[in-house]
Amino acid sequence: MNRLVRVLLMLVLVSGAAIALAQAPVRIIHGSNAGAPQDVMLRILAEEMQKALGQPVIVEPRPGAEGQIAMTALKQAPADGNTIFSDGTGITSILQMPDALHKWTDFEPLYRLQLDPFALYVQRGKYADLKSFLSDMRIRAADVRVGGYAVNGPFRITLMMIARQVKGDFTWIPFDSGARAITAVMGGHMEGALSNISVYSSFREKTAVLAHTAEKRLAQFPDVPTFKELGIDIVRYHWRGMFVKRGTPEPVINRLFEGVGRAVRSDRFQNYLRDTATLEGTMSRADYAKMLEEQAKADEQMLRASGAIK
Repeated sequence: MNRLVRVLLMLVLVSGAAIALAQAPVRIIHGSNAGAPQDVMLRILAEEMQKALGQPVIVEPRPGAEGQIAMTALKQAPADGNTIFSDGTGITSILQMPDALHKWTDFEPLYRLQLDPFALYVQRGKYADLKSFLSDMRIRAADVRVGGYAVNGPFRITLMMIARQVKGDFTWIPFDSGARAITAVMGGHMEGALSNISVYSSFREKTAVLAHTAEKRLAQFPDVPTFKELGIDIVRYHWRGMFVKRGTPEPVINRLFEGVGRAVRSDRFQNYLRDTATLEGTMSRADYAKMLEEQAKADEQMLRASGAIK
């Protein structure tokens, strides 16, 4: 009888611990400012994740050091799945720089959420079309100032790919957000900014997007052409995704993957994607990991070509 009581007591304690763990809040940390596109996207997603996971989900901006402050917070957290780090395309370029605090391989890929085409912003009325801007890049070269997020992130790399095709050049001006780069363009301080198409609605009155990097024109902005249709062979997206700490148990990762997937498929999140002219980025975890490896190799080549790394 005493043995039976002990067994029952142990089962109760284990069950209680499991329930407590399930109810512990999940934190989604990211390196953007509060109110930035990534922050807005994650807050919508978090509310849907709460329904899917049956536990609280909170979003914590940890801006600074091009996302590396948020990365440090993930590495300092337990590998229990209750801390998720969200980042984007720049993780494989920024973390290959000599002064990087982490390696992109330090983190376990969880879920690719969203695809946001890159877009070239100019002051309304300054350039007639993309052809005139690219001509300026060829003639004036490094005197053409273009800004965007991060020093050696995906925005600069994308513009480098374009410049290489047209045999042009530019001077890159780094900002801590794409919105600030676009604002500088509005003020006439730079010739252009490379940011995301998802923020175009907020700046449309005083800027024009000459082209974006999606496969085809977007229903929300049917008047904006793609680089591809204008003869520039580039189709590229700024993706946003999630990572967990290396060593997180596989059953925990699988549970999170399913929960995030249900949130992404929710009507609210799908409506958000349509409203922001962005696309769903869902892929398997294996494909996500493979994509990261391929992207890291391509980024390394571009960074070496630019002299950013040796």
